[in-house]
Amino acid sequence: MAEQTIQIHDQLVLEPAVGLVQFLQQSKTLVDRATAGVLYRDEHGQSRQLELAGHQMSYGLARDHINLGVASNGVELTWQLSAAEDKRLRLEVKNRGPGTIHIVELRVLDVDAQRGGALGLASAPGTWRFYQHGWQSWSPTFARHLADGIWVNPNTEDYRTKHQPHEVPPGMKLVSSEWFTVIGSSRESAPEHGVPGPALLLGFISAADQLAEIRLGVSSELQFQSLRAVCYADGVPLAPGEKLSSETLLLTAGNDPFALLDSYATGLGETMHARVAAEVPTGWCTWYYYFGEESAEDVLSNLAQIQEERLPLDVILIDDGYETEIGDWTDVDHAKYPDGMKAAAQRIAGAGYRPGIWIAPFGTSALSKLYAEHPDWILRDQEREPVLAWQHWGKDIYALDVSLPAVQAWLQRTFRTLSEEWGFGFFKIDFLFAAALPGMRDDSRLTRAQALRRGMEVIRATVGDKFLLGCGAPLGPSVGLVDGMRVGPDVHVDWEPFWRDLSAPSTANAILNAVARSYMHGKLWLNDPDCLLLRPRGDDSNLVLNEMRTLTTMVALTGGLVLNSDNLVSMRRGRLEYLRRVLPPYGRSAIPLDLFQHERPQLLVLPVEASWGSWWIAALLNWNDRSCVTRMTLSQLGLPPGAYHAYNYWRQRYLGVTGDEVVIDPHQPHETVLLMLKAVSEQPQVLSSTFHVLQGAVEIKDVRLREDRLVVRMEKPGRQFGNLLFMVPEGSEYGVGTVSVNGRVQWPRKVSPGLWRAGFTLVDKATVELALG
Repeated sequence: MAEQTIQIHDQLVLEPAVGLVQFLQQSKTLVDRATAGVLYRDEHGQSRQLELAGHQMSYGLARDHINLGVASNGVELTWQLSAAEDKRLRLEVKNRGPGTIHIVELRVLDVDAQRGGALGLASAPGTWRFYQHGWQSWSPTFARHLADGIWVNPNTEDYRTKHQPHEVPPGMKLVSSEWFTVIGSSRESAPEHGVPGPALLLGFISAADQLAEIRLGVSSELQFQSLRAVCYADGVPLAPGEKLSSETLLLTAGNDPFALLDSYATGLGETMHARVAAEVPTGWCTWYYYFGEESAEDVLSNLAQIQEERLPLDVILIDDGYETEIGDWTDVDHAKYPDGMKAAAQRIAGAGYRPGIWIAPFGTSALSKLYAEHPDWILRDQEREPVLAWQHWGKDIYALDVSLPAVQAWLQRTFRTLSEEWGFGFFKIDFLFAAALPGMRDDSRLTRAQALRRGMEVIRATVGDKFLLGCGAPLGPSVGLVDGMRVGPDVHVDWEPFWRDLSAPSTANAILNAVARSYMHGKLWLNDPDCLLLRPRGDDSNLVLNEMRTLTTMVALTGGLVLNSDNLVSMRRGRLEYLRRVLPPYGRSAIPLDLFQHERPQLLVLPVEASWGSWWIAALLNWNDRSCVTRMTLSQLGLPPGAYHAYNYWRQRYLGVTGDEVVIDPHQPHETVLLMLKAVSEQPQVLSSTFHVLQGAVEIKDVRLREDRLVVRMEKPGRQFGNLLFMVPEGSEYGVGTVSVNGRVQWPRKVSPGLWRAGFTLVDKATVELALG
């Protein structure tokens, strides 16, 4: 009996007598000898667990689904599996006993080497790449190398509170990812350095009710020990006759690990009814120059500068600092805003912009009036002490218990004031993780995920369709409630953080997360990579030119929100050109081709398809502190064989024609080389536009070749000087004459054989005609 196996649709192999399952895809093993289980507390408070492993399972097959069951001590488990290429797993627990039990963990998939469990990866764990997805906006996210790499655990109480929502079992070496992961192998481990073989995706495609985690256990010698996909029920009570289901786990494999992440985001967005706005917001934010010390006069003077410079921005975001204390949101600091926030919003709206405001709705200062008047609204720990969520400029900020109806009513009143009375139309809601911290809630039936969503649902219902930008937010439960999401740590005036911590504010950390989560954009929400800092190096910034250009490039290529946070009044006009060059956002994100090869991806590609042509934008980033030589082959980018023009955008340098590779020597420290690659044509063509970093994707609407001229129609809001570069093959039937811009004639300048440049100021619209003799 113990040897009996049952194969179902070439997708599952059951061992009913011992409670184990093998998952297959295209006749290859994904996961071998897996089981499921539940951790709970019985009616006497004793910790217990029940697994299918080690028990005789009951099973029932219906079409492409199978239910596996086991019962013991009044607890019944049902493991629901789909027998398809993309497998979906759910675990249901039912209380059939006489007393109430409390569910702690739902282990939807449990693979243990001690009972013969294994993963169907072709290489040893020392070569594996484990996509480590952080809990909230600022939590480190990258494809982690198990053998070595950039991961450092700060191991502080603050870090554990903000980034590690689950206790780590003692005595285990674990790597962990929230809600989902992809596990792949390095290219070096593949035969003859070829394709490394299928990667494995485990991801919960629902996230409204439970926090969830994928945990991989390895030994100190990097041998596989365990893999577990867990939903956290946080001790919710289950009365006799009641049942509780886990989130739905997707298990699948594919040769392209980034494509697996992309498809996962699509599935999660569909399940959670993601909100994806049609237009990507742009704007200006007070925070990274004033750091809460701005006044209404500062806001209005920057607004005036935006108007004078004709910068095509939409949102004016007043960040932290307008309130007297965290929690006392309607108690305005009148030394900074003497006429109040309603007046500030009216001035912004009256000038034709969308007023935005920052708020951390799920926390309150120990010095606030809110805490003094309502100490019973605070989330408490087991000792009935207030739960400390974070330190804000040296002040203790306590988490609110958003399960309380009184707190929900207060949230509604607060956001009604900000939205309806004051007139703000864009809300940056920050430090949202506070609502999901462990604690004793008034409603003990709510999990941490449900408590967070309950608070966010109140906010969404109050502000209606106005834009909500989440920040410091646990990502899974936020899908479907926010329009935009910060996807990385705070940007900073320094490239590296002051201490080794991938969650700490720094430009490098912000970029890493923005790239590693780029596939979420347009599927779960609009990504917010954080603000552009364009000011020169000096008293207000330590970023050198290459670092500023890298930040600008990555903000543009990841396709999300574009928010500047400089003092525009004192900004050099040349630096404002960098802002103009990323406006408007393209809306699509580049692909980090080496996400699973390098922990800090070095190569991104964005294929551009316009009605008048196509080309590729490639970004090559040197993370090193020293210059290096970078080689990039066209096959790495996925370009079809052929000859391509190569143009270095930031250096404004034509690199010639290549059919093989591009060599950057020297590639300077922290420099991103931004290349345009366009197929060589025998016909005259627009090679590049310097008006936008994507070189024609947003500002060139149409290009037409007529008998004696090349006609380019351009549209871009605002006023900007730039160049169009035309390639007219030498030796062809075409010559080069004058260029006219809206009828005004000038002579183009020859840059290199066949390449001509015309510079002009674009004011909203232009028709450019190159005469061909």
